Amino acid sequence: MLTLLESLTPRLPKPPSCCPYFVALLLEETCPTGVIGEMVIRRVGEFPCIIAATLLGSACILSSAFAQSMTTVVLLIGIGAGCACVFPVLLSYVYISRAFTRQSVSKFLTIMTVGAGLGLLTTPYMTEFFLSQFGWRGTFMMTSGLFLHLLLIGIVIQFNLPPLDGPSKAKEFNWADQIAIFKNRTYSTYLFVMILFGIYGYVVPWFLPDFVVSNNYTKQDAALLLTISGVSSLLGRILAGTLDPFFGRTKIIYHWGYIFAVIAVSFAIFPFFVETYTVLCGGTLIYGICLGLIVSQSVPVVVQSLPLNLSSIGMATEFTAYGLCTVLGGYICGLIRDVTGGYEAVFYMSCLSAIFCCFVCLLLLFVDKTCKRKTPNNVHINTISIISHL
Repeated sequence: MLTLLESLTPRLPKPPSCCPYFVALLLEETCPTGVIGEMVIRRVGEFPCIIAATLLGSACILSSAFAQSMTTVVLLIGIGAGCACVFPVLLSYVYISRAFTRQSVSKFLTIMTVGAGLGLLTTPYMTEFFLSQFGWRGTFMMTSGLFLHLLLIGIVIQFNLPPLDGPSKAKEFNWADQIAIFKNRTYSTYLFVMILFGIYGYVVPWFLPDFVVSNNYTKQDAALLLTISGVSSLLGRILAGTLDPFFGRTKIIYHWGYIFAVIAVSFAIFPFFVETYTVLCGGTLIYGICLGLIVSQSVPVVVQSLPLNLSSIGMATEFTAYGLCTVLGGYICGLIRDVTGGYEAVFYMSCLSAIFCCFVCLLLLFVDKTCKRKTPNNVHINTISIISHL
């Protein structure tokens, strides 16, 4: 979508304010309306939401093809299509959770994210091809048609889902459920880690290209690093699904302790070994694999931490917090760069945040083990004889 916006920037007049861009970025890129979307799904139902969201998103993208200003395009894509995308994202995880058993759902939730990794790699090339063949207006039209396929997918899923166990869920939003998820120690730790990771976790795609170019590398060298990051992220998602039996032996978030330690090392590589391009490639490879592991395992951590009736609320809350922090993180890291005059401090702060996330995950492991020791496993039950009753 960014490629499309860049292609039509010279053709359309500039907007009078940057406010629509900020709002659109929030809604399109990060799904901060996740909590609101979850409330709507509870109230209206899963199937009506996927149908309405598909029609809304497709209509907004199609309308963008006939826009006469950049502001109109950004509002239609960012706000209209962005809000519509919230429902397919949330419902995809809900559908997987309903379709598979509690014991195997983690593996399938992890494997599902491989599709997103493939999309991140292939979509830019598809967009460039469509732009060269059909122009930006034709590309928007084709994107609208592709988005409309969610309608058919939603119908097929609806008729193949197993029936709900027990009575249907309450449609009214319950604040007690929202509060209950924060009382869960594992989920609260996970949410804190994802907030911190959202702020500092994406400095590689954000700032690494400019950092290496400012150190006398070419744009092709920077592009290769981004390609390595994308491919290795896909590899990390595949590894997460393949090694799910290993990660699922305990709480998945326990494994994040050493994963974040490795991410911290990758962040430290960039400023310390900037003169060695081979080392930079290795650091990008390590970062991409760890990023793929974290992203693909985020929803399984929620499902593993919360009861089934609270999982959707937990996912929506995490999407909202993580999305907002991802957008704000770009501005925070950019401010650090402007104040310090270089990118080194940005990577150092990211390294420290990853170390802190590692510490928090290991602290959760320690607390859980301590609480487990204090809980008696074998409770003595007094025997009751017939004589005592008499």
